[in-house]
Amino acid sequence: MSEIQSCDEFVTAINSEKNIVSSFVEVLKKEENILMSGQIDDLDLLVSQKSQLVEQLEVFEKHRAQYLLSLGYTPNKDGMQSWLSKQEDIELQTNWDELIGLAEIAKQINEVNGQIISTQQRYNQRAYLSLQSASGNISLYGPKGQAFV
Repeated sequence: MSEIQSCDEFVTAINSEKNIVSSFVEVLKKEENILMSGQIDDLDLLVSQKSQLVEQLEVFEKHRAQYLLSLGYTPNKDGMQSWLSKQEDIELQTNWDELIGLAEIAKQINEVNGQIISTQQRYNQRAYLSLQSASGNISLYGPKGQAFV
């Protein structure tokens, strides 16, 4: 994507960004299903897809910030709202609101996925300690960092 030069390009970029965020949400939902089912071998493909989408979103964010700055607006949420308030296209505000809504959904799903991963990691650590303890190879640390064997 090249730098945004006009209002029409900016509107097109917002619509494209909305589509990418929508794709990102779908990938996160797939990730959640995989994590819930325990089929972690299927995560590799999704990691690649997520990375590509994040890279694309970073480019859109950068170009949006540059465009807002070029018009004298701050490159943040307030600047975007100020710019939108001066536009006559009601559909543009709707598209932006949808983009923000999708971003919030992505954030929520990502947080849930992180919690699932943390829970699984704690479970795995406990299982590992149980196996170590059962085999007599347990190493623990005291409150001052000293090792107990």
